[in-house]
Amino acid sequence: MGFEILRRTAIACAIFFTFGSTAFSDDTQHTTFFSEYVQPIFEQHCFDCHSHDAGEANGGLVLDSKAGWSVGGDSGPAVLPGEAAKSLLFQVVNHEVEGLKMPPDGKLSEDELQLIEKWISDGAHDPRDGKAATRLAINIEAGRKWWAFQPVKRRVDQPASSIDSFIEARMKAEGLEPALLAEASVLRRRLRYDLTGLPPDADVAEVADSELTESDYELIVDRLLDSSQFGEKWGRHWLDLARYADSNGSSFNPPFRRAWKYRNWVIDAFNDGMPINQFIRKQIAGDLLPYQTQQERDSNLTATGFLMLGSKVLGTFDKEQLLMDVVDEQIDTISKSLLGLTVACARCHDHKFDPIPQRDYYALAGFFTSTTTLDDRMGGPKEDESDWSRRGLGKDGDERLRQFLQENNYAWVKATQKTFHGRRSLGRLEEQLANADDAMKVNELEKKIAEERESLEEWTSKLEDFNRQMPDYVMAVRDADSIGDEAIRIRGVAASRGNVVPRGFLQVTCSGDAAAKIQSGGSGRLELADWIAADDNPLTARVFVNRVWKHLFREGIVRSVDNFGVMGEVPTHPELLEHLTARFIESGWKLKPLIREIVLSRAYRRSVAISSETDPENRLLSHQNRRRLEPEELRDTLLSLSGQLDRSQGTGMIDHLPIGDVSNLGDAIAVEDNRRTVYQPVIRTLEPTVLQVFDAPVNTMATGQRAQTIVAPQALYLMNSQAVQDACHHMAQRFLRQAHVGTQDDVQIGMIAADAFHRIVGRQPNAEEREILARYLVNQADGRRGLSHHDVMKLCQTIVASTQFQFLD
Repeated sequence: MGFEILRRTAIACAIFFTFGSTAFSDDTQHTTFFSEYVQPIFEQHCFDCHSHDAGEANGGLVLDSKAGWSVGGDSGPAVLPGEAAKSLLFQVVNHEVEGLKMPPDGKLSEDELQLIEKWISDGAHDPRDGKAATRLAINIEAGRKWWAFQPVKRRVDQPASSIDSFIEARMKAEGLEPALLAEASVLRRRLRYDLTGLPPDADVAEVADSELTESDYELIVDRLLDSSQFGEKWGRHWLDLARYADSNGSSFNPPFRRAWKYRNWVIDAFNDGMPINQFIRKQIAGDLLPYQTQQERDSNLTATGFLMLGSKVLGTFDKEQLLMDVVDEQIDTISKSLLGLTVACARCHDHKFDPIPQRDYYALAGFFTSTTTLDDRMGGPKEDESDWSRRGLGKDGDERLRQFLQENNYAWVKATQKTFHGRRSLGRLEEQLANADDAMKVNELEKKIAEERESLEEWTSKLEDFNRQMPDYVMAVRDADSIGDEAIRIRGVAASRGNVVPRGFLQVTCSGDAAAKIQSGGSGRLELADWIAADDNPLTARVFVNRVWKHLFREGIVRSVDNFGVMGEVPTHPELLEHLTARFIESGWKLKPLIREIVLSRAYRRSVAISSETDPENRLLSHQNRRRLEPEELRDTLLSLSGQLDRSQGTGMIDHLPIGDVSNLGDAIAVEDNRRTVYQPVIRTLEPTVLQVFDAPVNTMATGQRAQTIVAPQALYLMNSQAVQDACHHMAQRFLRQAHVGTQDDVQIGMIAADAFHRIVGRQPNAEEREILARYLVNQADGRRGLSHHDVMKLCQTIVASTQFQFLD
């Protein structure tokens, strides 16, 4: 290879000495020059990413034909014959275009650059005229043949409720026998956790091991669907997809003081039975929807927090790059959560696997570059950290908030900082004073404390005054001042603009022209929301129904729940998915009836006992799948069993934090109460231990399938965590108090042990378990008359650490 380059360079020098800077006068010489010196450079450095044979056309450009560079890629013609300095091809290989330097593995040699420059300057003669003038392009029509892009169909002869007929017909065809239905206690526990995320209540008959009639089972289902705990459980599922958090994360991690309003909106929407298509439209374009009352207007604004919650690199002076990164995160979230596609893969080039050209990505990007997500600067006009968009609530809320922020925003931010850090500083000084034993040191500290208190009182007063003046608000988007279509960014680099693409939708999901009909003259997000939530969109309802199935069967009918593209899995029961999706749409996109239909099926109610080894992954659903309790369920259960759970809805818990980076504040930001875990603040990078250890979702991206690990720290947490020990302490007090016994003999000790197991696990222990539990407590008592609180606490912790408690059959 080295000899070949030397040979070409030597010949090039000879040519330059022969022809100097004059143009070639003979076509043969032009052909020889291109074939000997230019084309080999293209072949060696460019064809891997820009040729028909390689099947690659990054940026839409191919260089294996004259038509390829003359037509050009997304930025237009790559070569202007006779004008090397103005030709994009030469600018790129000469590393003159910021963020677009080719080849990607290193700059061409000076000799190679001179050869390309001379070729262009002398007219860019290219003898390869015989090759077709075609650009490598995604075949949209062929792409529409993929199952997920086909219109939703339903067999007209199918009965209304026929989940079991689909599943059992498939099992019969494969020679499988279904497992028996689960026992009553297992079903009660399964239902409670799947629908509410809480354990069975020991004070009601639902925990009893009596048989369940069909009517009893239906009554339990209906009661759980109507409970307020339903929205808390299923709202948490959605918050995984919405990458919910109460702080920004990334390199600059300020708190999101009003994120909780969006979280509570989601929970209330599920409890109220809001149709899912309406639920989706409000989150994408709630600020653009018509409303009848002030309350409806404020609720619609709150819903758009969905677009706001992504983690952003706020501290950058390159605001164009920041805008495109924010837009990319929004497109990625929407496409994964709602469409089951990885559209963000098309930011830099056509999608490698799915029929999504780069122009479709930028057709969607236009909706969001026409939307304000970030607004102003956080600490002052000269600071680099961007702030987020706020919308005022109540009558004239936007105007009143705008006026307040215009006059006071930077002073308000400063007051939050000074007040928070003043309290911390005062606390440290008071701690030092308590430990000081030197008179001079005491005097010095008392003086500092007095000064700190005076300063703190001043800043606290200012902050309280600002908080009184500031109208209530939410994190919400609005249409930008500058509305328009977006240019393709070459290789995804914000500064490298290509052709402008009209706002529109994914072509593969649309019949005919994919361009959006922007009628409002605004951002077009309302039209985007209508397209995503339309009955005839082939993806949205399918993706949502599959997510519901996943939460109830532990795996989706399409197991790759976030990816319905060609790299995802195909449905295990395609006709069943079509049937459920069609019924879901026909019923008005209502979630609770869908869940009710699924949990009433025999398939859902089956035991986890394996009935056949011929289907090891249980794709044919001959039995139900076991799952481990999620971290929120573990924490909530411990609080519930110990009698400490606060059932009220949480609001803001982080208003004491400064509007600034909170990553290094340590224990100062540890905020937690006894409300359900869904109401606890989620500070990115600083999640509570129970969430970290038991596989809570990564809250920087849409997550439809949480990780599932079994590792030693989980067992160690249940054995050693102070939180678990405290909960078991309260459980023991509660169980002993409810036992109504004083001095206990061995029989009574056995009854207490069985009762503790029953309450924690949700079923009566079998004979072997009862004997083990009773023997454990008797041995703990070690001849003493009666049990101590400590004995029962250790028993409770032992049961909590067992697989019986951690896993849901």
